[in-house]
Amino acid sequence: MKKLKFLKVSLALLIILCGLSFVEALNSNSCALKVSLVNQDPNPAVPNDYVDIVFQVSGIQDSYCEGAKFELISSYPFSLDSENGTRVLEGSTWTANSNNNWNIPYSLRIDKDTLSGDAEIEVHYAPGRGDTSAYSVARFNISIQDSRTNFDAVIQDVASPDISIAIANTGKYAANSVVVRIPDQDNFRVIGTDGQMVGNLDSGDYTIVSFSVASSRSQNLQNAQGKQNLKFDIYYTDNIGERRIVNMELPLALGSSSNSTSQGNGNFPNRRTTNTSSSFFTRFKWLIIIVVVLAVLIFFIRRHKIKAKLKKSNNSNSSKTPEWVKNVKDKEKVR
Repeated sequence: MKKLKFLKVSLALLIILCGLSFVEALNSNSCALKVSLVNQDPNPAVPNDYVDIVFQVSGIQDSYCEGAKFELISSYPFSLDSENGTRVLEGSTWTANSNNNWNIPYSLRIDKDTLSGDAEIEVHYAPGRGDTSAYSVARFNISIQDSRTNFDAVIQDVASPDISIAIANTGKYAANSVVVRIPDQDNFRVIGTDGQMVGNLDSGDYTIVSFSVASSRSQNLQNAQGKQNLKFDIYYTDNIGERRIVNMELPLALGSSSNSTSQGNGNFPNRRTTNTSSSFFTRFKWLIIIVVVLAVLIFFIRRHKIKAKLKKSNNSNSSKTPEWVKNVKDKEKVR
């Protein structure tokens, strides 16, 4: 009898424990949070500007989710103006027994030197009544489009000391207020101005700039007749108003062996030029003027010599006695 009573009590306790475990299991599963990124504005984002993003947390329809925590981990290239990226789900945010979602907005600043592509952002989240130290982790991609453009360049022509550089905007965006400058360097020195203002270059456009460049003293001492890299910088303003610098260099040989010879493939087919800094007449105008003056002088000298010969010939002919006069005089003497 006592054994039966003991078994009944034990069975009752077992049922109670199983029921409590079942209720606890239901409660632990009632706040299964799920996070998604539902909006990005603008898309793609632009460097040195703000992007507004909205996360949506679902699975908060139970009161057990009150106090759930959500944290955005700020890392390059993103930054928050506010240092606190944590959000807490308050009781008024959700309605019990309904399928509500928790929308969490952020405004992020993007570093100005960010490149195009997808940048990853990380968030941590945890249910309110659970172990808040055991965060779940989710990662999302933010699309970014770089506002910078790309350039290509070749040595178009070399007539020492003058060189022409063809520069093309090969990127997707326009380059505004373009300036080309040759900095101080070991192998070459600039004669005269070291910079030229180009203006604006749309995508696909090109221009030609000219400089007077000589080999540096150190290069002459080394008797270096081979190609050395000429360094030059392209300054421009991008679409977001940021002033940028592109450092470039091209192989260049100066000296007797390089006069009037091209140092590269100086053609950009199917391109529209917006600015040409030099022309044939500008570069060779003094030579043309000298040739024309010499030609004129030679013409007048030769003309003067011809006139002098004709005059001398006429004077010589006029001083001689004609033959018919001589014949008449001889006949008169005979008579």
